[in-house]
Amino acid sequence: MQTEGNQTMSTKNRMVITTLVISATAAMAQADVVFSDDFESGLGLWTGKNDRAHSGVIVDDPFGGLNSVLSFKGLKAGGDMFTQNAFSLNSEQSYRISFDYLGLATERTRVGDSGGYVGFSVGTPSRHSWQWATGSVSGADDVLIDDGQWHSYEFDFTTADLGIGPDVRLMLEDFSGSRGVSGDAFFDNFAIAAVPTPGTAALLGIGGFVALRRRR
Repeated sequence: MQTEGNQTMSTKNRMVITTLVISATAAMAQADVVFSDDFESGLGLWTGKNDRAHSGVIVDDPFGGLNSVLSFKGLKAGGDMFTQNAFSLNSEQSYRISFDYLGLATERTRVGDSGGYVGFSVGTPSRHSWQWATGSVSGADDVLIDDGQWHSYEFDFTTADLGIGPDVRLMLEDFSGSRGVSGDAFFDNFAIAAVPTPGTAALLGIGGFVALRRRR
C-alpha cells in the first residue's frame, strides 16, 4: 500500500510539474512574439509612406489553394509598406524573423531579381535599414531566391545589426530598381519573436524530460 501511494503521489507531482512547465512555456512564447501576420485578415496592420496608401494587395496564392498572400500593385523605393505600430526591441536580446517569399519571374523581370525587400524603419519612413532582399541595394543581403517557388526563411538579428535604434517598424517593398514589374514578388507568414534564452531552453528541456518520464 505504501509503494502504491508513493507511486500515485509521484505521478501527481509529475503531472503538476508538467502542467506548470507547459503553462510557463506557453506564457513565455506568447510574450516573446513581437509581430506576426499571415495576411488572412487583410492589411489592417500596415500603412504606407507618411501613413498614406501603399501598394500592397492581398491575392490568392499563385499556386492555388485558399491561402491569401501579399503582393504589390506598384514598384517603390525607400519603403512602401510599414507596420502600423512600432515595436520596442531589447538591445540585449536576439530576435528571429521568419517569412515565406516567392519570386515569380515574368518576361519583363530581370532574372534573379523580382524586387522583394525586407527591412526595418523608425518611421514611415525615417531612418531605415534594408536587411534581406533579392538584391543588395542599400546594404541588403541578397539572399531571397527568385526561382518561381515558395521558400521559407529564418534570420536572427539584434538591434546592433539594424543600427537604427530599438523602436522600429517592419518595412516591405517591391523595389523599383529591380527592373521587374509589380506583382512578381509575394510574401506570407511573417513572424518576429525573441530567440529563447538559455534559461527558457532549459525549461523547455525540463518539460520534455518530464513528459518522457510520464510516457514510460
